[in-house]
Amino acid sequence: MFTKTTVMNIKTYFEKHQDGTLKDEEWEQLAATLIQAKFDNAKRAEWSQQLSNMGVERNAPAFSFKLGMARKVLAAASILMVVGTLSWYFLSQNALSPAQQMASNYLEQPFRLNQGNTRGEDSVELNRGKAFEAFEMKQYEKSVQYLQLIEAEGQAKAPDYFQMGLCLMYQKKPDYTAALRTFEAARKLDATVYADEINWFAGLCHLMNNQFDAAAVELKKVAESASSRNRDAAVRLLEQVGEK
Repeated sequence: MFTKTTVMNIKTYFEKHQDGTLKDEEWEQLAATLIQAKFDNAKRAEWSQQLSNMGVERNAPAFSFKLGMARKVLAAASILMVVGTLSWYFLSQNALSPAQQMASNYLEQPFRLNQGNTRGEDSVELNRGKAFEAFEMKQYEKSVQYLQLIEAEGQAKAPDYFQMGLCLMYQKKPDYTAALRTFEAARKLDATVYADEINWFAGLCHLMNNQFDAAAVELKKVAESASSRNRDAAVRLLEQVGEK
């Protein structure tokens, strides 16, 4: 049963949640309190039913009165408990490292592609143009499909693989491993095309895959490149993964 102090604590937590000032440790305390209350109520209901089956009735009005305030607070906090507690637990178990958080922030800023060639009339150029249009509209899965058609015809070029890698990073369910493969394919076809950008995004992909040593290799290339626009960012990331 909730005590008066417990009810006041829950109300305080709920007010902090509304103000956006609820701390992680307070989430944990709130979750523990509400879960324990739910367990206690379930056991109480089970015992009451067993007593009722034996012909023993409790004073229902008094029982309801004592729980009245708690029920109101519990109803108001139920969504908070389920969503907030599970979110807190998930994030605490899958917390990103500082370097990964930085990488994630950079990945939220999509790279701007230049279309390059004007769309032609053959199927390859038509698909290339459609892939670019889908990319611009942030329809990354659709863009990958058009690029894969070009690849299936054996006509994929380094820029196509670079764009495919970007799409694989930006799509709703990022596939960083597949993105790394397409970046490598772009390098093999032409190591000069989007070289700085490929090194940069490959480094971010490795970070998100927890491959910190491989990430450091790529980020060092960026930090040491006079032409890279991401030199300062690469240096900051290297500091986070323990590299100088």
